[in-house]
Amino acid sequence: MKHRILVVDDSSSLVFSLSELLKFNGFEVETALSGTEALHKIETEDYDLVICDIEMPGMNGLEFLSRVRRDYEKEIAFILMTGYVDNEYFLEAIRLGASDFIHKPIDSKQMMRSIQTILKRKKKRSDFSEFYNNLEKAEFHFELDPRNFSKFAVSEVFHNFLRQNFDLTPNVLNEILICIDEMVYNAYIHGTLGLNVQERVMEHNALQKIINERLQQPEIASKRMRLYFSLCYKTQTIKITVEDDGPGFDYETWIKRVANEPKLNLEENGRGIAMLYHLSDKLEFDREGRTVTISKKLPINNKK
Repeated sequence: MKHRILVVDDSSSLVFSLSELLKFNGFEVETALSGTEALHKIETEDYDLVICDIEMPGMNGLEFLSRVRRDYEKEIAFILMTGYVDNEYFLEAIRLGASDFIHKPIDSKQMMRSIQTILKRKKKRSDFSEFYNNLEKAEFHFELDPRNFSKFAVSEVFHNFLRQNFDLTPNVLNEILICIDEMVYNAYIHGTLGLNVQERVMEHNALQKIINERLQQPEIASKRMRLYFSLCYKTQTIKITVEDDGPGFDYETWIKRVANEPKLNLEENGRGIAMLYHLSDKLEFDREGRTVTISKKLPINNKK
């Protein structure tokens, strides 16, 4: 069955060109030229993903996203398109459940990578109804072999654990899962494989070829990624740490850059740190950047 995507923008030319791109890549596409029209379609139809402009007359993209989350119990992923977004806009959208941002003018390759990532994440998050009950404290330690790496395998586990055991709002759950995905994937791409900026944006087949070649090298295949997860029920605080065996990086410069940027960096290079910085309550690095830890207070109620 084809994935169904709804494209929402007040520009008919952009809607047409984006629809053609998505149809060419095998998706079933419907369109709307306003948030109001899109709401009518969501009321009667099911979609896997909505791609929506933020700056629309009348009901803007954030208002549209908020209405969908408030009025419809549907698990629809959202990609927001924008020419500019400040930190408050970004944080509000993430809290409402947006999965990604794409800069205008649209980079078709980045758009397709984002769509594929989001749809894979939705597919792999299954429901384990009996996953951990009656806990006072939860601690996990994962050691990951890069040769058997699956981008969303770890966040799948936490998605179901948190959803089944806590009254988490979709936006809070979304923030946590994005952080886990970013931390583990960065440890894989940067710390373990050592891919440069040019390699990371290659087409899927070319990138996979480079990854396979790197993993044939014994010094890379022997590296490990470690994830530590701690959740304290008493303080309702989550702490996540990811370590890798790479060379590290100049994290202090990146933190200063993110903290001082007048607008959010949505470029693929550096966006991971930006997301962690803005979505967590505390972001720390150690071991020359090979260890990253986030802490976050959760507005949750135990389901015990």
